[in-house]
Amino acid sequence: MKKIAITAIALLSSMSAAAEHQYIDFSRAGHMVIAGPFNVVIPIPENARVGEPEHTTEKFLTETLKVSKAGYFADDQFVMVQVETTNAPAGTLTNENLPTYAIGDRIFRARTLCMDISQEDLEANDAPLLEYVEAYNVQIVPAVRAVELSVTTDDGTGEGSIVYMRNVPGGCDAMTPEFESEFDAAFARFIESIQDRN
Repeated sequence: MKKIAITAIALLSSMSAAAEHQYIDFSRAGHMVIAGPFNVVIPIPENARVGEPEHTTEKFLTETLKVSKAGYFADDQFVMVQVETTNAPAGTLTNENLPTYAIGDRIFRARTLCMDISQEDLEANDAPLLEYVEAYNVQIVPAVRAVELSVTTDDGTGEGSIVYMRNVPGGCDAMTPEFESEFDAAFARFIESIQDRN
């Protein structure tokens, strides 16, 4: 399970190369601004530490994948956002394999997981998303509880994802129903803040 979870999280990150796009930036007010295949503003809490946006371009044979990612870290929560586009044929990017996730009366495509993370996992340097989070001294050992929301463009050439994570102090096996309930409530408030802002 841990290997699958690390692979799923790693899929949200990208390889570094020169980039000619910027799908994510920060406004003067300090909010995260997504533009390009999607247009949305994500409010950032006043006490948050912001991770600088990274913009990369990768080429795979005839396909060019352009990716932007950024994050912010506040209290015991951290949020990662990634937007990618491809010049591959329409329908290449899809989230139809993800289960649905209800927040109030809205339905999203999402996956949820709890992932145990050891110091050895971090030192292995094989999960770029974990490396990005660790670079900002965010506590992710011994585990994180996460929800990844995913949306794709109608033509399947753009995909955006938001990963909302919180540290699980005792590890996944020690996660209580109270922790899960509080996590779900905090995540719903996070989504509501985005809906209210947009």
